[in-house]
Amino acid sequence: MASVARNQAWYRVALLAIIVGIATVFLLWRLGDKYLWQDEANTGVLAVRLLRFGRPLAYDGVNLVSIDHFAAEDATSIDKRTKPASAAVDYYVARGDFKPDTTWKFHPWGQFIVAALGLKLLGQTTVAVRLPFALAGVATVFLVYWLVLRACRSSLTASIAGMLLTFNAYWILHSRQARYYALSSFLFVLTLIAFARWQRGDRWGAPAFVMAAWCWFQADYGTVWPVFGILFAVALIEARHPLWQTLLVGTALAGSLGPFVYYYELWGRRSVQAQGWGERFWANFFNLNEYVAPALVVLAATALVAQRWKVLAESERRLVAIACATLIALAFWVPFAAPQSFLRYSIIAAPAGAIVGSWLVVRVSGARARLAWVAAAILVVTPWLSAPLHAFVTPPPWIPPGWTYRGELSILASEVFRKPPDPNRLVIDWLKKNAAPSDEILINYEDLPLIYYLPNPIRGGIAAFRVEDDAKTPPRFLILRRTVGWVHWPVFIREMRRYAWEPVPLEAPDVRWGNNPDPMGQSLDPSQPPKIYIARRVGRAQSSQ
Repeated sequence: MASVARNQAWYRVALLAIIVGIATVFLLWRLGDKYLWQDEANTGVLAVRLLRFGRPLAYDGVNLVSIDHFAAEDATSIDKRTKPASAAVDYYVARGDFKPDTTWKFHPWGQFIVAALGLKLLGQTTVAVRLPFALAGVATVFLVYWLVLRACRSSLTASIAGMLLTFNAYWILHSRQARYYALSSFLFVLTLIAFARWQRGDRWGAPAFVMAAWCWFQADYGTVWPVFGILFAVALIEARHPLWQTLLVGTALAGSLGPFVYYYELWGRRSVQAQGWGERFWANFFNLNEYVAPALVVLAATALVAQRWKVLAESERRLVAIACATLIALAFWVPFAAPQSFLRYSIIAAPAGAIVGSWLVVRVSGARARLAWVAAAILVVTPWLSAPLHAFVTPPPWIPPGWTYRGELSILASEVFRKPPDPNRLVIDWLKKNAAPSDEILINYEDLPLIYYLPNPIRGGIAAFRVEDDAKTPPRFLILRRTVGWVHWPVFIREMRRYAWEPVPLEAPDVRWGNNPDPMGQSLDPSQPPKIYIARRVGRAQSSQ
């Protein structure tokens, strides 16, 4: 009996090591091959400025960082703020993107601090700014295993949960980003672990929960609110502690967050919506169903946990109920709070999807390991349980049709193990060789990667920053992504027509974004035309001479 127990223990350890090892390969392999794209470069640039100035400044006296939300732009005032830098800075201060001293407040600083740590240790490189987030992803896989094992007392359920998370293609792709996604998932799971400690009455459980929740807020102050509501509702309903103690914990958490809610001015924060609520709801619902947890799985798990409520262990039913409630709550919270229905806003809940999926397949299979693993493989490889929703929600055009296997698995393999064309690397490496540090570069989109990698003054972007500020120095280079529709095109066209340009022989694919991990980011084939327009100024246009 003792040898059997030892063999089982070694088997569990080996299986966990394999799962975490696969996750490590997925998250770290070729991590620096593709350059940062616009959103990642936002993190990188603000982290660089955090190290330099002690706070993340949106404007460093040369280049500007804005929130890149075109729906929030005031087209009627654009012609008044395309010349002096002060006009654009004043506009974004008044709009509330950052403080009067240009300190960034649109995101919490947690992701900038984490990125700055990587930069401090490894220098200003691509890997340095991504590595801390990828490592958070690796840690999340381990923590999901640990959380499920403690709550369900089943290594089978814990292993399948880790496997489901590891093979969630879009969670992996987002976790390879220099952005808060993996950090938020990590702190979400850590908060659930600390909450379980508090509810069990473990020593220092309540302070651990407050600290974990506080850290999660500092990484992602948008997603925390519905989950906080669910956790305190569970604490009050279960009433494992006196009411005064639960209220005291809630007061301590609120008190610790209050100064930051005030600093970030969250009471007046409302994103300008680029779509109607119904459109955002169904698109977000599609993302949750397709890439986080199939709606059928969530509904089945909710029904099963309700049916077996009295016979399930308290820790098990609590975890599954919280995971199901989190997924249901995010279906309504994301379209309410977010400006658009990007997958990035819900992918951080992938650990909850893995927990629900693993628990359901193990329960339905009667804990028969082979059957449970087959069911889990079906969840990973096929869209069979997600597809029924397509009868009610039309898939977006960038989703490849088919019932045989999940198309995103091939995207994951391509992004991790192959070397698809990277427009940002091609453009930036060419500029490193051909532009002097003082040359001003005009670009209509993906301006932030240039700011991160180059010393040059960068004009343009969604903010149209200094596009027409030619009183002292006109732009030396022009870069246009012609597939981008969400910029102030008339401004760029005016500036382009003032000068004569000589196109440069660089074949960089115009794919709108560089390393965008969202499904719609894969909608243009980088191996096909069109190409980014890149030109060198050779004089003034004849009509201007």
